[in-house]
Amino acid sequence: MVAVTVYGIMLRVMPTRALRIAQVAPLWVPVPPRTYGGIELMLSWLSRELLKRSHKVTLFASGDSTAEVPTESPITKALWLHGSIRSPHAAVIKLLHMLKERAPSFDVIHNHFNFFMFPLALFERMPPILSTVHRPIDPLYAEVMKLFPQIRFCVLSEDARRSAQEQGIDVRDVVPNGIDVSAYPYNGEPENYFLYLGRCNKEKGVVTALNAARRAGKKLVIGGNVVGVEEWTYFMHEVQPLLNQPDVRFVGQVDFDRKVKLLRGAQALLFPVERREPFGLVMIEAMACGTPVVAFRQGSVPEIVTHGVNGFIVETEEEMADAMKRVSEIDRAACRTSVEKKFSLARMASEYEKLYRSVIDSAG
Repeated sequence: MVAVTVYGIMLRVMPTRALRIAQVAPLWVPVPPRTYGGIELMLSWLSRELLKRSHKVTLFASGDSTAEVPTESPITKALWLHGSIRSPHAAVIKLLHMLKERAPSFDVIHNHFNFFMFPLALFERMPPILSTVHRPIDPLYAEVMKLFPQIRFCVLSEDARRSAQEQGIDVRDVVPNGIDVSAYPYNGEPENYFLYLGRCNKEKGVVTALNAARRAGKKLVIGGNVVGVEEWTYFMHEVQPLLNQPDVRFVGQVDFDRKVKLLRGAQALLFPVERREPFGLVMIEAMACGTPVVAFRQGSVPEIVTHGVNGFIVETEEEMADAMKRVSEIDRAACRTSVEKKFSLARMASEYEKLYRSVIDSAG
């Protein structure tokens, strides 16, 4: 029992029991990531915060992960960094086996490795499985999700909830991503450039960003990565020719410190995504630095960007170019405040704590 004084009256209450939590990361990049990896960055912070709150957290991730939490690894090096690996899916099978063997040690398994971990639900005597959906739900993904009603699904935005429900998928809760705002120093005096930061593929809209910057007559810095043959083909044929413009600078993949420096210095982040984006961590990273976001009205964008307050929501390339000329109207301090209020690490961790207990109670 713990004694608590409320309005001069001493009450005795039962302390909240610490939870034993398995956090399951994708095996593509380390946790936290060296460069690209929004899920892995969020997961490193979430795991550390839960550990600070006296929960017992075990992170399942690649062996080159450096998150400051106990970690178990099926492979020594992340798959995207392991150029010689011939059977990447064998690593997934090994991870499944590890989790099955360790299952009695946990009260809940929190899956961030999408459908790769769904077979865990087929084993007997497993703890409840909560799976956060970090990617858009396409029809085949939806079919697979519906095959596992015993898994509880969590999404990152109300739009993602609607997308799931439209496809007949029950969603347990919505928990938006959060960040450690203190890791993003505020800057009220930006430099003379705009920024695109993300995968250099079609659905992320990198070509749209380049064209909008040219229309607006603004300097643009492009930071990002390219993954897989399809993306490289698109990059070489559609993106590379546009990088030779005089007001364009391509910096490739950047580490966390370089990313924050670029975000702090930008007049605005361009987010011309062409898919139904479940969240978009880079938007709140930018705003934490005081940098407004100019984004297409897709997916979760209206839940993160408040038009005219911390950025602009636009519909077309032409509107994006026009908005780029107006970013000085945005109060950069308001951008920072919006993240502190809605997307803090403490808020995210508290919501997950509550969700874990709900999932455990309902399973019992």
